[in-house]
Amino acid sequence: RIAALVALVAVTAYVVQRKTFDRVSDRMTSLTVPYGQRIRISLPDGSDVWLNSGARIEYPVIFKRGERRVSLSGEALFEVRHDEKCPFVVRTYASDIEVLGTKFNVVADEAHDRFSTALIEGRVQLSNRIDPRQPKIVMHPSEVVDLVDGRLAVAGNPDPEEMLCWTEGLVNIGGLSFAELMDKFEQVFDVRIVVARQTLPELGEINGKIRVNDGIDNALRIVQHAADFSYEKNVETNVVTIF
Repeated sequence: RIAALVALVAVTAYVVQRKTFDRVSDRMTSLTVPYGQRIRISLPDGSDVWLNSGARIEYPVIFKRGERRVSLSGEALFEVRHDEKCPFVVRTYASDIEVLGTKFNVVADEAHDRFSTALIEGRVQLSNRIDPRQPKIVMHPSEVVDLVDGRLAVAGNPDPEEMLCWTEGLVNIGGLSFAELMDKFEQVFDVRIVVARQTLPELGEINGKIRVNDGIDNALRIVQHAADFSYEKNVETNVVTIF
């Protein structure tokens, strides 16, 4: 009888613990990075995430058994802790990114229909959530996958310094249109930019990096070397007007 009672108590404790664990793992927490800031966080499994300005991540208080799943909107750099028995999945509007242990950068900007993944180390597998019929893509180090017309496509080999410069407080201004560049400036400098002219300025060839700490005025002055425009900044309203 004593042995049976001990076994019953042990089973009951296990069931209660299991239900408590499952209930806690269903609780979600989220974090949104204010414009003009960058944040580094550690997930419940010890994985590290660098979140760029405007990014939002959602993840459980405790990861469930057999899976580690987070949701991302915006840009983030992941360094995933290796666990072969527990795959790590990043869900975005365009793709589910499944990894075992790796380092990769993700841009998931649904508002501008922009998705990109750059693999720095390890290996990841991407599935297309917009077009589930597309076969999964297995990425290898030094590859980039972009979303093009609803399809995921390998775009080329990234320069890690170019892709990850934002983690060091730098803005890469190459390869963007004037509108895209102003959108990026709004995020990283935490300002509102209004274009008070009928057409956008034509942006000539421009490359390089701008340090965020130098401010929006310095950034716009640099862009003025490649585009014909003037601007005014209202300090009280934090609005920059492009003329």
